[in-house]
Amino acid sequence: MYNDKKIAVIIAAAGSGKRMGGGIPKQYGMLGGMSILGRTVKAFADREEVDWITIVTNEDYMDRCRKELKRLGLMRKVKEILPGGQERQDSIYQAVRRIPEDVDLVLVHDGVRPFVSGELIRRTIKAAESCGAAVAAVPVKDTVKMAEENVLTKTLDRKRLYAVQTPQGFRRELLVSAYHEAYRGNYYGTDDAFLVEKTGEKVYLVKGDYNNIKITTIEDILFGEAILSGQVEEGIGVAAGPPAGTDTDMDKGMNISFDKAVTSGSGGEEIRVGTGYDVHRLVQDRKLILGGVEIPFEKGLLGHSDADVLTHAIMDALLGAAALGDIGRHFPDNDESYRDISSLLLLKRVKELLAERGCSIGNIDAVVIAQRPKIAPYIGQMISQVAKTLEIEEHRINIKGTTTERLGFCGREEGIAAQASVLIRRRNNL
Repeated sequence: MYNDKKIAVIIAAAGSGKRMGGGIPKQYGMLGGMSILGRTVKAFADREEVDWITIVTNEDYMDRCRKELKRLGLMRKVKEILPGGQERQDSIYQAVRRIPEDVDLVLVHDGVRPFVSGELIRRTIKAAESCGAAVAAVPVKDTVKMAEENVLTKTLDRKRLYAVQTPQGFRRELLVSAYHEAYRGNYYGTDDAFLVEKTGEKVYLVKGDYNNIKITTIEDILFGEAILSGQVEEGIGVAAGPPAGTDTDMDKGMNISFDKAVTSGSGGEEIRVGTGYDVHRLVQDRKLILGGVEIPFEKGLLGHSDADVLTHAIMDALLGAAALGDIGRHFPDNDESYRDISSLLLLKRVKELLAERGCSIGNIDAVVIAQRPKIAPYIGQMISQVAKTLEIEEHRINIKGTTTERLGFCGREEGIAAQASVLIRRRNNL
């Protein structure tokens, strides 16, 4: 509760993340040992001013969203998880219609802006209370020009241009009315502020933050990792205040505070490397599973679990990099609960162990050593399965196969071996 005002937050997390690539929506990708969406939700759940959180996400990921937030202890303020619509506006409208009438202020925030600060949330709440509608924004740094058919036609005045971020805050009745008007008028806007502007209401700017980035591309992930590691200092953007006399601490007029520069700093994370190696015997009447993929072959690998030698090597490499022992320590072969279990389920548990240690995966390079069968036709499927299980992008994983030129136990087709090397990052303060 804030000044006797009840505050709700709608987090938009229904995007497909096509520009990011990989097998999962970008909001479920990992960043510093926690999913991007998890970081975003935590930023609001930790604010005492926030009473109610609604998440709108992909329908196929609703259960995953709920389980992940529960694991992170973030469900205490999450009241609803709703399926998204065709467009972002449709998704937000699903939530807007269900916000209780006793809510006074509503913030709308992108699920892939995990670096929103508590101070920015506070500023937006205070501005929305004072002005009715407010959005976070930062000055545009680059010169912006208009063009037609690749010919420049006009240079815009950069002093009047701002890059709008989220959160965007509104009095509940104002936002509800704006959405109703949009659907009655059958128009779509670029953001929530646009819909409010269309009703004739004024929308005011509050100080944004250049670190409040929207994770859209791989480059954004790299910048996000730099923020987490302490290589980027906090950057405060624009302060554009409401009319003089309003009860707010925002700067008056159009005062610009330049962002702080990227610094080399001492960093806040360490890079760790791990290696893994595993061997299983080839026998009759067993399925051959490699990287979670069943491969047609006359023999399979013998083991307590599904004997997925490739996944086991990757697991051991990850555990080693995090100084967490080996797979025998966590999944002993005398435990009947692991008999014939899919190694992908064990890999998922390894991912969770790393996350608890504040570790994120940089990349994985693995090799399967076998005379037969040829694994090349199945490598794409293997990468996809491992990436999906670890919740990382496929481009971070490399899998290859080799033979031993008929030398040794692999060459005699008595067994299959696998070796993996991994790089992980671990926050030093965790």
